[in-house]
Amino acid sequence: MSESSEYKNQPYDDEIDLFELGHTVWEGRNILLICIILGAAIAVAYALTAKQQWTSVSYVSALGLEQIGDYLNQRRVLARVSDSKPVDVDILEKNLYDIFVQQAATRNNQIVYLGNSEYYKKLISDKGISNNALQKRLLLNDLVGKFKISETDKKSITQYLDISFSAETAAQANKLVTGYLEFINSKVIQLIGRTFNDNVNADILNRQNALDNTDFKLKSDRQFTIKTFNAALQTAKLAGVTNYTVARSADKSTVIELANNNRLFMLGEKYLSAEIKTAETTPIVYPPEYYVTQHELEQLEPLRDYKVTATAYREQLAPTLPVRRDKPKRSLIVALGVVLGGIVGVLWVLLRDAWRKRRAVDGQESTAAHASAPAGGDFPNAGAASSGARILLGGAANPAA
Repeated sequence: MSESSEYKNQPYDDEIDLFELGHTVWEGRNILLICIILGAAIAVAYALTAKQQWTSVSYVSALGLEQIGDYLNQRRVLARVSDSKPVDVDILEKNLYDIFVQQAATRNNQIVYLGNSEYYKKLISDKGISNNALQKRLLLNDLVGKFKISETDKKSITQYLDISFSAETAAQANKLVTGYLEFINSKVIQLIGRTFNDNVNADILNRQNALDNTDFKLKSDRQFTIKTFNAALQTAKLAGVTNYTVARSADKSTVIELANNNRLFMLGEKYLSAEIKTAETTPIVYPPEYYVTQHELEQLEPLRDYKVTATAYREQLAPTLPVRRDKPKRSLIVALGVVLGGIVGVLWVLLRDAWRKRRAVDGQESTAAHASAPAGGDFPNAGAASSGARILLGGAANPAA
């Protein structure tokens, strides 16, 4: 049996010799070291040049009494003038905070705030997309996605709103979260201010209408009285009644029918002229309710221009200036680079060793094939034919001899 057949008939050993494997790797240690160094170098280069991300976080909760002093005074004045129920401070604080949470979570507010921020404008300039509306919109949507706003579980002891934003630097992240809190607080104050002003204006309008109606009624009554007395004066002149004339009842008592306008001429010219002059020259006498309403109106008018400086939230944690970046994790990236470089190096060494062994096996098979081939060449009957030819030639020579 040939050596090639013996090699092919050997049983295949599927067990891995760890010592041989370790020896192979050790022999290729230079290649392994080069791969590890290259992997580490690539990882370091990426870690140093990759875009960084820093996140600033702030916790806010419902505000306290000291933070809504101006707003509370404003509401109390309105309640006092309007004779409404006393202001419930707890409900007022809760309403303000609920409005703040709603406005903070509104995506449109985030778009407006970030769209007008210097950070967004700088990114547009750096990316060179000032004239590309689609890219600008995609960039803005990406920034809005970096706003994270969530509330704590309702069952937790402390209720607060978690607001965070991620930017390329720690200072930018902190500035944007701080600015967003101020932006939302301003919107909340404007919103409640408009609602309050609507209520104030409605109360002012109602009282102005009440005063105008009272004034109009009294002036109309006076004009009617003057006209009535003028008509009675003309009648008295025609009747020649200079002094008032009385009528006598059956029991000789005096009766003056002043309730009947047709009998007013009986007052006489002197009395009627005096009444007309008094009505035309003396000021109108208003009822007490008129002056009460006027006083309320004087109290309500200043509330129109009252500037509220309240804060709609309380900071449990002021916007942080992060000291650790979110990404890239440089140490992790370098470690992964070293590991991947080592894996590539090991694979390279093993594949090279396998390739060498394969070439050695192929060489052995080729050598065995040549050794087992016939000496006369590739044709097995060539030797016999040659021997036969020599015999024939020998036979032919012998007879000649």
